Amino acid sequence: MEYGSKPRVAELIRSAEGGMKEHYMTLVKGLIDSGLDVIALCGFSFKERRELKKWGVKVVPFAVKGGLNPIRDVVAILRLERLLIKHRADIIHCHGFKAGLIGRIAALLARCDCIYTMHNFLPMDMGRRGRKIVAWIEKLLSRKTKNVIVVSKALEKEASQTLGIDKSKIRVIYNGVSFPYVLRPQQDMRAKWGIDREDKIVGTVARLIPSKGIDVLLDAVPLVLDKYPQTRFMIVGDGPAMSTLKSKAEALNCSKNIIFTGYSEYIWYYYEAFDVFVLPSLSEGLGISLLEAMIMGKPVIASSVGGIREIVKHELNGYLVTPGDSQELANAIIYFLSNPSQAQEYAQRGEKEIKNKFDLETMIRETSRIIYEAMER
Repeated sequence: MEYGSKPRVAELIRSAEGGMKEHYMTLVKGLIDSGLDVIALCGFSFKERRELKKWGVKVVPFAVKGGLNPIRDVVAILRLERLLIKHRADIIHCHGFKAGLIGRIAALLARCDCIYTMHNFLPMDMGRRGRKIVAWIEKLLSRKTKNVIVVSKALEKEASQTLGIDKSKIRVIYNGVSFPYVLRPQQDMRAKWGIDREDKIVGTVARLIPSKGIDVLLDAVPLVLDKYPQTRFMIVGDGPAMSTLKSKAEALNCSKNIIFTGYSEYIWYYYEAFDVFVLPSLSEGLGISLLEAMIMGKPVIASSVGGIREIVKHELNGYLVTPGDSQELANAIIYFLSNPSQAQEYAQRGEKEIKNKFDLETMIRETSRIIYEAMER
């Protein structure tokens, strides 16, 4: 890097949806605003790439495929090495396990500094052998990684104890959110979906994958409807489990009370419509949708797992339930619907805490600091 020039950071992410993608987009914009020169290496849609370019980001289409494929991965590593050299990146910042694998090896070949953010725990279906292989790779690569950023203290423990990463290299930086100051009244999700004003909406926003526990929520639906038959359940998001979950809703004979919205760019309007927000995850690094619901002043119920326990304090700013327990989840929903003033007290405390502890500017400032420190070392 020439003296006096802007530091150039390459931000690498796999083809992601949900919280990781949202984190990436807000972080990249924040880094640009803070004076860094950013190259976005991603496989996002044309619309998202156009948005990044509008902010002043250099966008280089680069798809990181999931799973391990030696030939494909070696080709990706060599291509990435060439891109890092061509664009004169001072440092590469990798998001997620697969991007971390491809990106850090390419960084070694290109003699480029590297940092890495862990957003989630290892996949639940990986098995013992798979976890051992990943732990060995992570431990090896972390020796040449300047810093490993984790989004919760629960992930810090996973990184140090399960993956064997040197604790002195790990930095906890919570995801940040900011309140959307302008919500257009014409985006009325109750009217859009034909929901009466007196009906209660229990909603979630999630990528539809097994680890999000949406099937557990569906099992809780008939139990809630026995007590509150007019309740509507709204599932906002898309993913590979969509068809399976819809079939399950049909089998439970509750499909008329369950709305699958699919992907939406108007998630803030859905949060506004919810009476209760639920995040029934079986595994969760932190949970951006939980932060968003809380900053919107919504009562929240979530699984007592991973980084969620660092956000929700049981019976103080929300309600925690055992992951995978649909009866307990149903009881919590019924309690909130039966005690709206108590639920609103939790929501008010939660909103205040999120604004204080999970500030977007803090996340961007701390990440920028780590990037500068890594390059100085």
